[in-house]
Amino acid sequence: MSEVTVICCWNDEKMYGDFVNTLKTQDCPYELIGIDNRGNGAFKSCAAAYNSVINQVKTKYVVYSHQDILMNEPDTLGKFVAYLERTGLDDILGAAGCKFDTKGVFADFKHVIKLTGELKPAGDYEVEDGFMEADTLDECFFGGHAEHFMRNPFDEVVCSGWHLYAAEACLRTKSNNVGGGGRSIYLQCGYSASLKR
Repeated sequence: MSEVTVICCWNDEKMYGDFVNTLKTQDCPYELIGIDNRGNGAFKSCAAAYNSVINQVKTKYVVYSHQDILMNEPDTLGKFVAYLERTGLDDILGAAGCKFDTKGVFADFKHVIKLTGELKPAGDYEVEDGFMEADTLDECFFGGHAEHFMRNPFDEVVCSGWHLYAAEACLRTKSNNVGGGGRSIYLQCGYSASLKR
């Protein structure tokens, strides 16, 4: 039985197909909710798209992924779920993030350069396996307890476009839990690769 639902809002059929194909190689059971937003204008923001399906999630955990992520190792999703099992209800985990006191991005995936096929680090820093507290996370691949996202939907007013919804969710989660358990965390989850660069 799967413990994680992967949600992806997509608008490029080939890119999404590649994402789904690598997802199928994972040794971790999962549910998939794909949100087709090709030219139909159904959603004006990713926040709205994700909020529209969160109540369909029946698993303990949810992961939000860009359509251009490839899971190159069969245990990538399983590693992420293993980390989720060590988190609290209001923790948010991701594959890339920032710390206010450090210049640059921490990332555990690589970009595929389209012209050469070469893999380049996506961030300024790579980290060793394990948790690392962050202040904000990138939207490329992040998640947490489904219950948290059901109780704390993405802000469709502040994030009325296609960017910064994960950063806003992290900052709001941290401010709502000052002195409490909520925090956003960056972690390593195995190589993933972006097709866009």
